[in-house]
Amino acid sequence: MLSVQEDFGEDCLLYHPNPYSENLIEATLQQLSLLQHLPINDLPLLEPEDLIKQASLMQSIFLESFLELPRDQNLCGFLENLALSVAAQPQVNCHFDFERRNLFLLDNGEIGIIDFQDLKRGPLGIDLAGFCVDHYLSVDRERINNCCSMLLKLEHFNFSDAELVEMVLMAALQRNARILGVLSNLYLEQQRAFRLPDLEQILKNFIDITSLLNLKEFSVLEDALKLIPTKVAAICKQ
Repeated sequence: MLSVQEDFGEDCLLYHPNPYSENLIEATLQQLSLLQHLPINDLPLLEPEDLIKQASLMQSIFLESFLELPRDQNLCGFLENLALSVAAQPQVNCHFDFERRNLFLLDNGEIGIIDFQDLKRGPLGIDLAGFCVDHYLSVDRERINNCCSMLLKLEHFNFSDAELVEMVLMAALQRNARILGVLSNLYLEQQRAFRLPDLEQILKNFIDITSLLNLKEFSVLEDALKLIPTKVAAICKQ
């Protein structure tokens, strides 16, 4: 059963030497499947307007306010259409921060989950993307395929592995767009710079996923990728 407790110990998957072993993927997805279908009354629904606002943070906060790059209207339109596409996915319980830093390997071999404050009804692909499209590693299509295939063995969704992979990749773009804005805003509003070094890999993954999906390329993102190391290094020296 899904367990919620205060202290899961110190075996966080963020620091595990092999977090994507078959056993750990299966244990993680078993808990994700339980969470997605747990009966929870009055859970807030993540509306399409919420997803549009979240995706727009990439342009308004990350690119414009943090990196001081000009607005790209084509990218703005792309992010809005992306959010609407993700909003059309099947709705499940969505942890919304289902990544390795919030997952712990317990003594019994199960996975414990922390930080439920953002729990909502939301798109199916968001949490799976949080786990298998890792902020700290390059995009790995085989890892994504394996995770999607395993989840479909646990679930009874009426779509194929390939369809779920596409949902996850689109949700990963949505998620990365939001997080680029959120982490930039943490620095701009609160001078919290500890997550700024993550921006480069998150943006690289965003660009790589657009390539995997044969989506439009945006030169402003390549410009941003060149600016990030110098910008972050200067801030971290302060």
